[in-house]
Amino acid sequence: MRRTLAMAVAVFGLLTPIAAHAATPPAIPNVQAEPRAVALPEATPREKVNAVNEIEVGEATDDWVRLSDRNFVFKVYETVSATKFPLTKAEAARVYGLTATDATAFIRTGIFEFAARDRAEKIIRDREREHLLETRLSATGRVRVQADPLMLDATDKNFVFQIFSRVPADYPKVKSAAATAYRGDAVAWKNFVEVAIHTIADEDDLDAIRRLEQEDAEKARKKQIASVRMKALAAIPAAYKPIWNDVADDVFIRELLLVPELALPKNIEVKDAADLAARSTDPLAWKTFIERGIHEAKARDNARQDRLEDEADRRVVREVKAKAENSGLLPRLVAAANTALAGSHADVVKFLREGQYQYLTQSLGTTTPGVRGWYIDSAGGDAWITPGNAGTGTGGPLTGATWKVANGLADSTCYSFESTDYAGSYLRQQDLRVKLHGNDGTDQFKLDATWCPRLVAGGVRLESKAQPGRFIRHVDAQLWVAQAGGPNWFDTDRLYQEDSTWTTVDPNPQISTPLMLGWFNDDQLRSLAGNPKAAEVYDNGVRYRDFDRGRVYWSESTGSKFLTGQVLQRYSALNLHKQGYLPIEHQTSRTNHEHVSLGSYIAVYWSPASGAKLVMGAIRAKWESLGGVSSPLGYPISDEYATSYGARSDFQNGYSITWDATTHEVRVWRNAS
Repeated sequence: MRRTLAMAVAVFGLLTPIAAHAATPPAIPNVQAEPRAVALPEATPREKVNAVNEIEVGEATDDWVRLSDRNFVFKVYETVSATKFPLTKAEAARVYGLTATDATAFIRTGIFEFAARDRAEKIIRDREREHLLETRLSATGRVRVQADPLMLDATDKNFVFQIFSRVPADYPKVKSAAATAYRGDAVAWKNFVEVAIHTIADEDDLDAIRRLEQEDAEKARKKQIASVRMKALAAIPAAYKPIWNDVADDVFIRELLLVPELALPKNIEVKDAADLAARSTDPLAWKTFIERGIHEAKARDNARQDRLEDEADRRVVREVKAKAENSGLLPRLVAAANTALAGSHADVVKFLREGQYQYLTQSLGTTTPGVRGWYIDSAGGDAWITPGNAGTGTGGPLTGATWKVANGLADSTCYSFESTDYAGSYLRQQDLRVKLHGNDGTDQFKLDATWCPRLVAGGVRLESKAQPGRFIRHVDAQLWVAQAGGPNWFDTDRLYQEDSTWTTVDPNPQISTPLMLGWFNDDQLRSLAGNPKAAEVYDNGVRYRDFDRGRVYWSESTGSKFLTGQVLQRYSALNLHKQGYLPIEHQTSRTNHEHVSLGSYIAVYWSPASGAKLVMGAIRAKWESLGGVSSPLGYPISDEYATSYGARSDFQNGYSITWDATTHEVRVWRNAS
């Protein structure tokens, strides 16, 4: 086959393939950094005062204001409350280890973002602390340990140690279990406090009752009463009073109604059940309530409280989701919110604490036909659209094209785009040109760097807050704040809607290689190929990549073309791309027929009966002049092969076509049956 192909090329040559793209994209810009453009002036005294006021650490004295920005951040870390502002404190510690620019950006905007997060999360932290205190009070009350504030605020490990140190002698198994848990990990500590201590305390009580039954029946009876009543109080939880052991069940229930914990809304089921039991005259009703009813009522209270908390948290997630959807800028955040809402309450809480802040980065891609696969990019100074420069590579992340979508600096209902490479630098308009500049803290900068999204078919448009009625638009790879029909050269009506419409894509987009630019800008190709499923390969000027439904090949002369099925198998098995035979069209598929032309010289045809075969040069021209697959010859059943006189191809219906290398004569033969 290699000799035949080489001989045929020498005789016939290859015709120049058809050009790949109908539209000519702009030249790829040389996006170079302008360091001065992203430099941040140090925070002003007023900005430092505002930052101090935000974190509630008292008056912003001269000791604060005179500090350098980095030292100011360190003092924030030292001073801010770890209880009220834990996230802010942690971020201050992180930023202090970075550059002076990061410190300035933190003072100017970051401290307000994290303080807002801390305030929003306070409900969750307060709820968790309440649950922690309730769990610990229940544990200590169950084994008659007097809990002081230091013990209740201790770490889980230290709390377990305090149980070990303080538990009365009549709870030996609890003491032993506490020692074992103390030597364990966080899971062991948590399990001991929330579950094990109650189960093991029951075992200790049962051992004591059995022992007392052999010594003193009355003491055994009182121990039984005390055990049941301690468990009842631990369920609330409420403080245990030994004097209650000596009163009748109905008196104990009336005493229970007086504990302050039953006035709390979270214990309404327990209170109602206790009130109902207290009004009964049936001793069995009293006994049943103390032994079982209070626990069932507390379970109902817990279930109701869990439901209310879940509903409240899901409502917040839905609000976050709705805002993100309405912006058209945060599809990853919308997806994360949907995942949380479809999950458990723990998933919802995790989204509120972490997820809603993890999916704020996006890239902005073009939608103009012929120029899709380009992204807004800047390394400081002028912003551009670019696909990146692949060279002889096969992709890699496009640096400078990922943006944090933040609340608008001048309007929280709009948005600002902060560079993920340069802290404190934002896309802004200046003299109608879109640029990446460091935030100097002025009102004008905040206005220039605020963009209001407008959802449109196919994407989102970004209206300038500083220039109402003007939207970010690309023209010749440059970015301007333009209006249709305006007085400037970049205000032209032609393609205005397309040029000013953007699509949000995942952060850190890959450089769009020439092959992928073909895929982005050829609707038919995307429909045929599906999505990429493997890495691109570069082979001496030829690119190819596997997609869901086949493979796309690219060369400078042919553009991006699609092959699939047995045609692809035959093509790749022969390594035809290495010999310069590249598809000049997408593979044509019919019900029982597929083919692709590799220039005007060679083609691959397939049918179920004949398989995939190559037809070449003058033999191909002769066959196609007779009608090709519709001719009496039918499909080729052999690749073209060399003969003593030249070359030959055999066809389905008993015919062959031969080519004479000396005379160049092409003849059709009816083979003998």
